[in-house]
Amino acid sequence: MSPTTQQSAPPKTEDDWVRRVANWDDATANVEIRQGLPIALVVRLQELLDLTDEQAARLIGRSRSTYSRHRNQDKELGVPEAERAVRYAQLLALAAETFGSLEDAAAWMQEPNRALDDDTPLDMAETAPGATMVRDLLLGVQHGFVL
Repeated sequence: MSPTTQQSAPPKTEDDWVRRVANWDDATANVEIRQGLPIALVVRLQELLDLTDEQAARLIGRSRSTYSRHRNQDKELGVPEAERAVRYAQLLALAAETFGSLEDAAAWMQEPNRALDDDTPLDMAETAPGATMVRDLLLGVQHGFVL
């Protein structure tokens, strides 16, 4: 799928997983998460965000050894892990839309941010309320609010 076939607002990236997940509305995300998602989504997030295995495991709320075992066995994510992976993919896509590239978005996700009490967006998004704060911050940037 090429970026030129994209019809909606997600970022113009070369990353199929991020682009695909960014297109999901809540109803679609709910169905996809509950049906199960491949661990490849987390592996791709790990690559894009340049995360260690420990950091990628934390992203989905698992230990490093469990994450490594599931990755090596190509297991599907459970509902909690899939929900977290989708949360991060959607935020990364919104950040890429906001800053113009996945590279800039990934860098922004890992930088402490004063608007988030000097937490990184990556760490803040560990919880649903924190992810909402990150999303609101990105939307504010898109609308020209000085932060």
